[in-house]
Amino acid sequence: MIGLVVALSSEAKSVIDNMKIEKEYDLCGKKVVEGEFNDENVVLIISSIGKVNSALSTQYLIDKYFPKCIINFGTCGGLNNSVERLNYYLADKCAQYDFDLSQLDNVPVGFIQDYNLVFFPANLPKNTTFKVTTLASSDRFTCKDEDVKLVNDMGASICDMEGGAIAQVCLTNGVPLYVLKGITDVSGSSTAPEQFYINLKTVCDGFSNQLAKLIAEI
Repeated sequence: MIGLVVALSSEAKSVIDNMKIEKEYDLCGKKVVEGEFNDENVVLIISSIGKVNSALSTQYLIDKYFPKCIINFGTCGGLNNSVERLNYYLADKCAQYDFDLSQLDNVPVGFIQDYNLVFFPANLPKNTTFKVTTLASSDRFTCKDEDVKLVNDMGASICDMEGGAIAQVCLTNGVPLYVLKGITDVSGSSTAPEQFYINLKTVCDGFSNQLAKLIAEI
């Protein structure tokens, strides 16, 4: 069993449309779909946006289904010209850049004491054909110049609102995590929100093929 965590129904649609669905139900308002995708048993949960929602949903899948791995897929923003709109990337590690105790404890932004790290690991398939980058997460849409500079200074090139929290949950539980992200917009530009809405459907429509490709590589 593979657990799939995705924030939005629009991001999940192409995957659900290509699943052999066995069961559907709601959990605290979150849609859960069990079935088969790309010859693999999967359970998909639509977590809703944000780190708390995604962490709760991931822990639920782990507690109920004991998946061999979690795959978080969804849209995200690019932070510099090392990534391109409408392309898909795997993350090798994930941070939470809105977790900031730097002024209190003189630690780096994103540093979480209980784990003694800033970046939580994500898995990569051996000899993957995906491009690889680093993800930073927060509970805000990143388009302000100061946010873009902060995340770039951390060494990340893409940002979302879920991956860092999911990575923390997976590390805590000892469950392998794969993070697949499609780029809708390039942050730091006044047109980033407009890019997001223009490119959202195109990126979401590609997730079925990209997820099937990833599962075949795992």
